[in-house]
Amino acid sequence: SNARIAEGHGAELSSLFTDLASLVIASANQAGMSDAEVAANQMQIDNTVASIGRFTENATASLGGMNLPNGGNAGVEAMYNSAYAAAASVRSGGANDLSSGNFDAALTGLEGAIGSIATSRGTVGAYQKDVLEPQIRSDQIAIENLTESHSRIVDTDYAVETSLLARAQILVKAGVMNLKIANQQAATVLQLLS
Repeated sequence: SNARIAEGHGAELSSLFTDLASLVIASANQAGMSDAEVAANQMQIDNTVASIGRFTENATASLGGMNLPNGGNAGVEAMYNSAYAAAASVRSGGANDLSSGNFDAALTGLEGAIGSIATSRGTVGAYQKDVLEPQIRSDQIAIENLTESHSRIVDTDYAVETSLLARAQILVKAGVMNLKIANQQAATVLQLLS
């Protein structure tokens, strides 16, 4: 579940970074945009960066429930944090905000961040596909086999038990009949002797 949650956060981060890069590209076209439009784009960038910050925190928190191999948790967390740092550079007051005119540097940072998010999603996805899902399938097979074994041990074979009960009842009746016959023969012998 934590891997799925981390993947969901990663997908949202990918989308947000793509939107952020689009805003920077649109704002780089200075000939076609007014100052008001650039200011509106900067406001949208600031809101997107705030969302990226929240999703980055949530994504790194969801990693706590996983144990990625080879210290992968720290590596993925570092990728998320470096991606956030690239996003933070384009918010108002950042080194690459729209008013700075550093569009190439902003785009380079955002492209690197998009790559980092893609790599982190790939790491979590590979962990899901290659570690968690085979383990879940193996555990399900083990549960099936244990349940079947338990069923064989605990369950009664009603046909066998019913036939054994009928046999026991017949033997009891036969025993009782033999005793009656033996008692009658003894009584007959006693009558003849008297």
